[in-house]
Amino acid sequence: MRGIKHQGYLHRKSDKAAKKWKLLYFVLLVDGTDTHLYLYENPKRTKPKGLIDLSCAYLYQVHDSLWERSHCLQLVERALPCLATVTHLAARSVEDCQEWMNALKPLCVPQLSRATSKVPSLRELRCLTLAILDAHRLPYKLVPQPYVTIQLNNQVRVARTRAKSGPDPVWDEEFVFDDVPCDILSFTLTVHNKGKRGKDQEVAEVHVELSSLGNGEEREEWYTLSGLTPIGEWGSLRLRTRYLHDLVMPAEEYSPLQQLLLEPGLASVKVLAEICHADRAPLATALLRVFRAEGRETELLRELNSAEILRETETSTLFRAASLATTLMDLYMRAECGGFLQAAVLETVLRLLESKQSAELNPAKMDSLDDACSNAEFLLQILDQVALSIFMSPDACPRSVRYICGCLQKAVMAKWPDERFVRTRVVSGFIFLRLLCPALLNPRQFGLVSEQPSPMATRSLVMVAKCLQNLANLVEFGGKEPYMEVVNPFILKNKERMVVFLDQLSMVNDPGDPRITSKPDTAKELATLHHICVAHLTELQAVAKVNTNIKTLVTVTEMLAKHKQKYLEMIR
Repeated sequence: MRGIKHQGYLHRKSDKAAKKWKLLYFVLLVDGTDTHLYLYENPKRTKPKGLIDLSCAYLYQVHDSLWERSHCLQLVERALPCLATVTHLAARSVEDCQEWMNALKPLCVPQLSRATSKVPSLRELRCLTLAILDAHRLPYKLVPQPYVTIQLNNQVRVARTRAKSGPDPVWDEEFVFDDVPCDILSFTLTVHNKGKRGKDQEVAEVHVELSSLGNGEEREEWYTLSGLTPIGEWGSLRLRTRYLHDLVMPAEEYSPLQQLLLEPGLASVKVLAEICHADRAPLATALLRVFRAEGRETELLRELNSAEILRETETSTLFRAASLATTLMDLYMRAECGGFLQAAVLETVLRLLESKQSAELNPAKMDSLDDACSNAEFLLQILDQVALSIFMSPDACPRSVRYICGCLQKAVMAKWPDERFVRTRVVSGFIFLRLLCPALLNPRQFGLVSEQPSPMATRSLVMVAKCLQNLANLVEFGGKEPYMEVVNPFILKNKERMVVFLDQLSMVNDPGDPRITSKPDTAKELATLHHICVAHLTELQAVAKVNTNIKTLVTVTEMLAKHKQKYLEMIR
């Protein structure tokens, strides 16, 4: 068939929650000015089951939380302003999803910014980080199991929290939208009550204009909910927001900043790490992408980890606080260690999800105290299984992560040569406390399962993570939790194996060749870094008085600000 721009299998779902996903074959066809996405049962069928008219369709990415599956996107057809037809699509992999996005985007309704329409080489950076923290004074009888959905422009649903119970529910879930389309001016949070058989009910909402959030500031505020039925007070939601809106200049403009950040020794990056604590999340994301584009991500992690070790005076607090180094390590391990998590803990997670036996030891959380013995026996079986699985999996851990662990061991042994277990605890602090245990506590968030575990399975996972955390710290349970002391023989018999495992995991002396398939455009990330430098220019100028290396960073920051001002004058 002539005019085919892209084709392949995708799962499709309508906007109705009850409808199931169906695997269909899609053909993207361009015929003159007509652009349609055709849906077929399979590639051999000649008669399509339906079509989507892309000339009136808007393309949006969807957060994994909305449908509890990855690699989703949605097409919103707006043939009439008051009528929208939404189709949700799910690809099989991140690469497949990106290919479909690249094929569809040029053929959908253009969502061009004012800057791009006037100067094609310019783009706008629009990033929204939204954390839904908790609710206060929700009418509990009307909303016993609340969850929250996020809509853009009050129309496009893109994410949702888990359902919680209790009068003042705590979600503490963060959503990052790092490429908000230019037609999006606001977002709406709708509180739903989770009903039986998918009959959920919308009960209250809050509407927030993006322009009200400030630019680049992190804010934490309470927002009053408006009820969809007039019954009086509906309570409030506490949100933490950060909205960044900036101009992205052509990539070559950022070359001086890029060169400074990539200089051997990473002096500029280390100073930013010290003074930009409040901006560490966007700073870490942007730096990691810039360094990965050059194949130098392990150098970034090694240098910042070493700098933090040099600053620290006590081994007990090493890497315990949130810093740029720990944020980068969290991001990097989450991105790289999917295969390692599957090898180490997936079998245990699935066993706990399928089991009708609880592993709960806390008497206050048991249905009956008669269950204590069977629960303890089951927990110890699970702990033996997961410990064996983890200890057998060092080769599944990416070489680059193992190399960084080896660098951590060398750095701490050089600083504290007389501390016997510091080399073990510095690695276990990342591998267990920041990767394996969080993955057990949130298996869906780490891509191990697609559905939220049942309350009983969740408690069993908490018990397993708690025991592994103590084993990783090489400490037994004490008198504060006497019911946990039954686990101490497990910890004692596995301490030595834990030390050997972490040494074996860290026994890699080079990170291997970096994987660079094609060099990505990092102008957006460099624009974010420049925005952060401008926000902290006063602190940078103070540091520059005593650190001559930072004078150049101040000069480059000011120079780029002047260049950006000229571009802003061009698009007025």
